[in-house]
Amino acid sequence: MLRSIIVVLIGVITLLITPYFTFGQSSKIDSLKQAYVQHNKPSTAIELAETLVLTDIDSAVYYLSKLDGISLEKNDRVNYQKIKGRYLTIVSNYDSAVSVYTSLLKDIENEIQYAKIEGDVLDNIGTIYLNLQENNQALDFFNRARRIREKNGIDADMLKSYYSIGNLLFKTQRSNEAIKNYRKAISLIESDTDATFIANINYMMGSAYVILDNSDSAIYFLQKAKTIYDQTHQVISQINTANSIAQAMISEQRFSEAIPLLENNIKLLKSNGDWQKYMAVYSRLSQAYEGLEDYQKALSYQKLRYDTVVGFLANQRTESVAKITEDYRTDKQLDEAEETAVWATQRAKIFGGIAVGLIMLLIISYLLFSRTIQRKKLENLRAMILGEENERKRVAKDLHDGIGVLLTSVKMRLSNFEDKVEDKEAFQSSLGQIDNACSEVRRISHNMVPASLSKLGLEEAMLDLFDNVTASTQIEIKEKLSYEHGDFEESSEVLIYRVIQELVNNTLKYAQASSIQVEMKKLKEEYIIEYKDNGIGFDKTNVKNGLGLKSIASRIDILKGRLTFDSIDGKGVSFRINIPLQHG
Repeated sequence: MLRSIIVVLIGVITLLITPYFTFGQSSKIDSLKQAYVQHNKPSTAIELAETLVLTDIDSAVYYLSKLDGISLEKNDRVNYQKIKGRYLTIVSNYDSAVSVYTSLLKDIENEIQYAKIEGDVLDNIGTIYLNLQENNQALDFFNRARRIREKNGIDADMLKSYYSIGNLLFKTQRSNEAIKNYRKAISLIESDTDATFIANINYMMGSAYVILDNSDSAIYFLQKAKTIYDQTHQVISQINTANSIAQAMISEQRFSEAIPLLENNIKLLKSNGDWQKYMAVYSRLSQAYEGLEDYQKALSYQKLRYDTVVGFLANQRTESVAKITEDYRTDKQLDEAEETAVWATQRAKIFGGIAVGLIMLLIISYLLFSRTIQRKKLENLRAMILGEENERKRVAKDLHDGIGVLLTSVKMRLSNFEDKVEDKEAFQSSLGQIDNACSEVRRISHNMVPASLSKLGLEEAMLDLFDNVTASTQIEIKEKLSYEHGDFEESSEVLIYRVIQELVNNTLKYAQASSIQVEMKKLKEEYIIEYKDNGIGFDKTNVKNGLGLKSIASRIDILKGRLTFDSIDGKGVSFRINIPLQHG
């Protein structure tokens, strides 16, 4: 039963974040793109952003960036703000999303023609509070949306209110009450109701029955949802639904029926899966074959499940498990090599005729030994540095998703008491301090792991770094970057970024410079990075005692690159870094 609940909760998360957003089809997107190219109409860009916001968020943001929200006509402005709020919700920027939605509500308040949108926006704000576990606030907004629809006779949208309230009840473990609301929503479905929304209602209904251990009803509603997800090619939803159906079937001992669903999930996961989904499928396949008493296959899938977890942990810890094994093998080989060398030396004393050959063998063995030692040191250094980067990611994520969300929640809760506070100035000052704390958390999180590096690549991350420096200092940065995305793996891009970041930090801390020049270019099979500043320079004889050059050199060693630098007191510093394309 516990396993069933875990499966359901994992699958439900996406639906709670995006309760009834429409998934656009590729043919519609293509025709909209063509129309936008031909006529450049703001309404077309807005429709494109709305269609793409769930499936291709970068493209959605691109089309939103083409619009000036202030100069748009009111109808377009309303739709623009609605899509912007939706985008901010998806990327978990809840504070900004609520701000956009609140501004939109003021813009359309008491205007009957926008009552439908007003209800949707109130539901969306309620969903944000639901994700922040502010259930009372969420219910308040859901009820406000329901009253708007009742007041304006928008009967067709009442199913959205029942669905939203059902999600709140489901998340607060009141599955029976949730089902009653989902049934009311289903009873209001019409022929023109969005297919994805219908699928989502049936999925949530089935999930609630899984929690109640009513497998027959769960399978019935989940199958209805899966049929729609299959028709609309929503792969992640297909996988989640099939997993839930299979789990319910296993509970009913319908093992043979569950297996084809799970095996099809493995095919879908090849292009749309992560380790957690693989692990869930392998676990259920192992259960199914165990139920059929095919213990050999059950054991093989259990092993795959184990290998999946180990693989994930290895990646998260810089392949630590593999390295421990390799270290053991290397140590053993080195011991054997050393014993062989000693034995060869003794034999050389006896057989003088082959002394030269054995000496040569000893020299070669020593060189191989030294090379192996160096390689082992380099691997350990790489593991340490990449482990440090993984720890940075973890801490940055904890800051953003933990403290950041908590501060946002506190601010939104305090905002509800603004009308009841007498000292408005002090109240606004307190909110400003919370805003400053949020900004500081975001700044620290960004410094630890710049989002632009994983999303946009090395060149954009470097430009973002330079922009931040010029915005906060008087230093002028002249850059000339030419980098082809994909030439280096992400881990190598992180190392290069850290080298540049350390060089810039050294300039800011010690150089007293007014300008920096950075050039990155590709030449044959390597990249060349040249970095210069016009600061006070430093004494090369004392270089080991400061400036973080040891950290820079270590990262360049991992990349199998070369570092040269020159500096004269009072005349700045220059660095030249060569990084080969093949350094794995």
